[in-house]
Amino acid sequence: MNLPSVDSTNEEARRYILAGKAVPGMAIFTADQHSGKGQRGKKWQGEKDQGIALSLLLKPTFLTVQQQFLLSAMIALGTRAWLASQVATDEFCIKWPNDLYWDNQKIGGILIENIITSSGQWNWAIAGIGINLNQVQFSSDLPNPVSLFQLTGKQSEPSIAASSLCAALSDFLQTAMRMGQHKILEQYQQFLYNRGQLCNFSRAGASFQAIPLGITEQGELLLDRIEKPIQHGELEWKIKTD
Repeated sequence: MNLPSVDSTNEEARRYILAGKAVPGMAIFTADQHSGKGQRGKKWQGEKDQGIALSLLLKPTFLTVQQQFLLSAMIALGTRAWLASQVATDEFCIKWPNDLYWDNQKIGGILIENIITSSGQWNWAIAGIGINLNQVQFSSDLPNPVSLFQLTGKQSEPSIAASSLCAALSDFLQTAMRMGQHKILEQYQQFLYNRGQLCNFSRAGASFQAIPLGITEQGELLLDRIEKPIQHGELEWKIKTD
């Protein structure tokens, strides 16, 4: 579904679910999203015709409610693979838990919102994906952005790029469902941003350095200098900017 304009594709997806009009596999796209949602209450910034704003409505019947991170990993891996196919390079990576990076620059982000019943049934997953396509200028609030255009020198038609991404994700999810949890997590860790390298973090206002080692099955981050696995939202990953 290609919408001329919308506040948030994730919110539009939620409205379809609440109205009983949602269909598993439905994709909602716009090239003009004016109130996009990011992680931890942040906004996803974008200008008209400059990027992809896409939400997929999924029925995660192939996973348990305890495997929510696994779906996040699948979407992140599939999107990363699509980006790599557009630039013909395998240098794209995933900054935990699901930002998409080229070098030290952010090209995209993923926000998955789950609808779980009071009885614990995982009814729906809304996978929101934002990709920088054609931007050459960004808000000063964004410290390290990059667009596909800046990497390839080619402008993209957002609706065509979104359709291509949807097809690639559909194929990847079909493959991933046959891979099994171990292989998915193994592949995620293969593309984990700065794995094995000394990185800067901030936690409860205190800065420190540590080396990302990988993730747990629940999607927690493992750091060499912290015994307990880190849950999403517990720390801020300080990214080097030029």
